[in-house]
This record gives sequence, structure tokens and C-alpha cells, in this order.
Amino acid sequence: MQLGTRSLAIQDETLRVLIRELGDECGQVLELIHQLQLPGLQDGQKAKILAELSASTIHLYAHCDDEFQTSLADELERLSDE
Repeated sequence: MQLGTRSLAIQDETLRVLIRELGDECGQVLELIHQLQLPGLQDGQKAKILAELSASTIHLYAHCDDEFQTSLADELERLSDE
């Protein structure tokens, strides 16, 4: 699931890309959660979904590192200057 091509109101290009990627990964997590809610899943199907969910959550954890948090803080500081 992708966010689409609408622009984000973020000045820093790198942060814009990171936020878009974060949104895409969050969409993937939501899709996997919805799949887990389907009735009658076989164990093999559950295993595949849970493995993908594990990979997505690891990616989210790695994505939201100190550099990302610093970029968000920098963007917030720029807002207070305006």
C-alpha cells in the first residue's frame, strides 16, 4: 500500500522520503493485521502473515532511529521560526 503522489508539507527532502516510506510500511502492517482477521486461516497462511508482520515491525523499528527523530525535531524547530 502506498500513500500516493500527493506532496507532504515537509521542507527537508530526505525527511519527506522517510515519512512517505514510513507511511507505506504502516499501510503494510495494517493490511497484514486485516489478513489475520480473516476467518478460516490455515496455519501456513498465518505463519506467512506473521513472518511478514515480523519483518515489517523490524523495518519500522529500524526506520524510526535517532537520525529520523532528529530530522523530525529539526523540522519542528523550523516551524517555530516562521
